[in-house]
Amino acid sequence: MIEPLMHFSIAEEIAALRAEEGYRERDRSSRTLAKETDFRVLLSALRAGAALDEQDGDARASVQVIEGSATLGVDGDETVLEAGELAIVDAGQPWLLEARSECAVLLTLAWPREKAGV
Repeated sequence: MIEPLMHFSIAEEIAALRAEEGYRERDRSSRTLAKETDFRVLLSALRAGAALDEQDGDARASVQVIEGSATLGVDGDETVLEAGELAIVDAGQPWLLEARSECAVLLTLAWPREKAGV
């Protein structure tokens, strides 16, 4: 699914997510923008109170809030991320992201090659 060069309009992708049934009728909608065995880029539009819960934490993750705000919890620590802010979570750390307001989040996940089955 990854091509030599991929280009996205994040604003257009967010608008498309918010137009989907999953967002209109539930609390979130997500789209995988890039996918490879050991790498993912995921864009999610979340309503206030929605959560993304990464239980195993096998992947190293970057969490960038594009719009709105969210709370990121890792191993008992919490930080509030506002639009334009980025957090990095190391591999091996389960994490929980909770939308404090309607928000859009760009997640990048990279697994160690041995965990990815490569």
